[in-house]
Amino acid sequence: MESGCVSVGGRRDRRRSGDHRPYPRAQKRIVSDIHPSAIVDPAAHIAGNVRIGPGAVVGAGVSLGEGCELGAHTVIEGSSRIGPGCRIFHGAVIGTEGQHTNIEGAEGGVEIGAGTVIREMATVHRSIEEGGLTQIGEKCYLMVQAHVAHDCTLGDEVILTNATTLGGYVEIGDRAFVTGFVGIHQFIRIGEGVMLTGPAAVRKDVPPFTMTDGNPPKVRSLNLVGMRRSGISSQVRGHLKEAYRIVFEDSKSVEEALARIEAEIPAGREVRSVVDFVRSSKRGIYRGGDRPPPPEVSE
Repeated sequence: MESGCVSVGGRRDRRRSGDHRPYPRAQKRIVSDIHPSAIVDPAAHIAGNVRIGPGAVVGAGVSLGEGCELGAHTVIEGSSRIGPGCRIFHGAVIGTEGQHTNIEGAEGGVEIGAGTVIREMATVHRSIEEGGLTQIGEKCYLMVQAHVAHDCTLGDEVILTNATTLGGYVEIGDRAFVTGFVGIHQFIRIGEGVMLTGPAAVRKDVPPFTMTDGNPPKVRSLNLVGMRRSGISSQVRGHLKEAYRIVFEDSKSVEEALARIEAEIPAGREVRSVVDFVRSSKRGIYRGGDRPPPPEVSE
């Protein structure tokens, strides 16, 4: 079986552009392995070295990048662009209609970055906005029965463990880790580098680089291990610790805290991201709990 090979580049933000064209065609190649029982629409764009398992369904608007693997009975529909090297396991469903009672007219699509893994029975719904996207970054890992609702945006290297559920328009920053049985309300934001553990119902924003748990959730400490693994220096970790001390302990209002941080702490990228995240929150942020922060470990 021959199909147009597609060259899949990095993740691009087309959330409101309306541009859901398939990845551009290149030379034709033989697709390595499509099971005879799979149903692949002739209009789908399939790159080389793709494996499609038994009973899988690939719709007309789908683009599969180089080296993708689809397990048995996976379903990919709508305008769904799957980056190179993605592995989608048995029974996962991507690109179906969002769970919303008032969808009118044209809908958007799904875009999934290179190297992402989506495990058994996980679901990713397409945007309900015309020209919109549900976006999942590169090298993410969605475990069994994770659910990503319409119009969510996940950064790179995000991990959702078993039965994590995201409402519509949720945003999750790079390298965040959300454990099982966490339900996140629509429009909530989870900051970069967060470690969020459940079970929990999340109804406020979770600020970047924090460890947050409980139900209702509380910020327990900074995610020091995650920051070290991301290459954030001990000096910057110290700046972040001081910034959150001001926010949670020393200030009468959020605006007072942010003004103090801007005046007193060097404005590196990480500190700036905390200030911007807290200032732009529309639902408020979770604050500190009653556990002492862990001591900093020397490098």
